[in-house]
Amino acid sequence: MPTYDFECEPCAYYAEISQSVHEPSALKCPVCGEQTLRKIYINPPAMFVRGDAKSIGQLADKNARNMGFYEKQDRAIKDGVNQALNNEKNEKRKNSRD
Repeated sequence: MPTYDFECEPCAYYAEISQSVHEPSALKCPVCGEQTLRKIYINPPAMFVRGDAKSIGQLADKNARNMGFYEKQDRAIKDGVNQALNNEKNEKRKNSRD
């Protein structure tokens, strides 16, 4: 069960509460007694979906992971990234010598 951050704006009460995803996001504040304790997202909850990739970004990541070394190199040349990669490699070499 995930833990959520709750905050009451009128009295500035703060608490971390474990609850189901399907439970309400507004609760009764134990300090002021109002129904103003609301779920806030300091860090958004991380959710993972099992199975096939659903978005273009997920498909792109999956395809990039499945590409071989030479395919990645050819793609970088095609996309014009080759010069930037060479500069980065040269910088790493210089730093490793020092």
